[in-house]
Amino acid sequence: MPPKPAIFLPGFPSSELLDPAGHVVYPPPSPLSLLNPTNKAAYLARLSDVPGDLVAGSPVPSLFGLVPEAQSLYDILATFGYDITPASTNFKPIGWDWRLGVGAAATINRIRATLDALSPNKDGNVIAILHSTGGLVFRAFLEQEPAYAKCFEQVLTFGIPWAGTLEALHAVVVGVGIGIGPIKLISEAEGASIFGHAQAAYDLFPTDPSLNLFISTGVPTTPKADQSWTTEQYQRDLLATAHGPFPQQFDDLPLTNVCGWGGATWPVVTLVGGKITWLAPHKEAGDGTVPFVSSSWLQGAKVRPVYVPIGTFAEDMLPRIHGQLWGSVAIQQIFREVLGGAAPQPFITAAADSDQSIDFNSNVNVRMTALAPDGSALPNCVATVDIGGKKTKVPFDPTAMLHGDRRAEVSIKRAGIKHNIANDLFRFEITFTWDGGVPVVVPVIIHSV
Repeated sequence: MPPKPAIFLPGFPSSELLDPAGHVVYPPPSPLSLLNPTNKAAYLARLSDVPGDLVAGSPVPSLFGLVPEAQSLYDILATFGYDITPASTNFKPIGWDWRLGVGAAATINRIRATLDALSPNKDGNVIAILHSTGGLVFRAFLEQEPAYAKCFEQVLTFGIPWAGTLEALHAVVVGVGIGIGPIKLISEAEGASIFGHAQAAYDLFPTDPSLNLFISTGVPTTPKADQSWTTEQYQRDLLATAHGPFPQQFDDLPLTNVCGWGGATWPVVTLVGGKITWLAPHKEAGDGTVPFVSSSWLQGAKVRPVYVPIGTFAEDMLPRIHGQLWGSVAIQQIFREVLGGAAPQPFITAAADSDQSIDFNSNVNVRMTALAPDGSALPNCVATVDIGGKKTKVPFDPTAMLHGDRRAEVSIKRAGIKHNIANDLFRFEITFTWDGGVPVVVPVIIHSV
């Protein structure tokens, strides 16, 4: 059976920008040219001139051919029979100009044209694969073109900032640099200038005060409601035209919502007298860019939450770390169910903290997830950690943390642990049991003496 038609919408700022001749301008195709101050000044001015003469191209496949971006997803899709070439008739990646808003007319037109080609009869056969800000672009599209919801069978999302992210505020206020190894091509301040002129960045600001991401003089609010953090008129103009909050309830389509935690993420900022203070990033806050409270915020009768720890997974007797949320061995199950039509099964996985797993002197936190096929809690689930015959039971306690009945954590003591596979690897198992279920065993591998 041929794979179901699919579209892919990437995040911010993960789409190419092209000049009138169709040449890629962003990411810089010749990054070393930016070492020339004159070239860099012209480049920054061109990106900050919105929209100027640039238009959206394809999702960025990789940064400088070194850091995989969309290509890592394409490689996975190819294993499910998708043609990932530009001539494909069953898979269409859709880039969008991230300097414009998530609901910009040019973006809506690109999505509409793609769906007219993939599903001309709007017969519910398309799967939407969305990453990060791409989820907000998709919601803005359905908001403007509700009839096109009939094109889709279901939606698969990865790390969507449904209620915003502090990462966008940080990109605007502090900036994000771009470099190759030790070579700094674009400084943080220069990055702040680029992203500070991008409407989509303001569309990404936290929108729900109840999530306590943005605190002004002790009161939860949002960067749009309290604008004392900026005196720049162009930023206030972009705040005024930013997309409003999307509804928390989403009942339009079946949606599998993959949320991660275990990557150092900004948890909260405080604002006092116009000065922002950033609380230190920590790994329980989110996936590295999106707070868990935002990615897991979406609700709906057909929304299936899937919580994925970020860290080191055991794969083929080796520990592996993945740069993208869709890369881990655990997510292969979700792809089989959404793309391959397999019946949903309990989602159970575990990952060791990526930094601690390679530090021979550190204890190791292991993050675990146990979900029923619909994303709800497994009744009375307990994870039993077996370290050389010593067994520790870890219940999924609903009082322990947000969504604690579906997430749990255990600290593995390094004392006495010696490698038991290869020369520097230690493998142990975690057995998950719950009322009415068949036990599931998940291996974990860490580096050890």
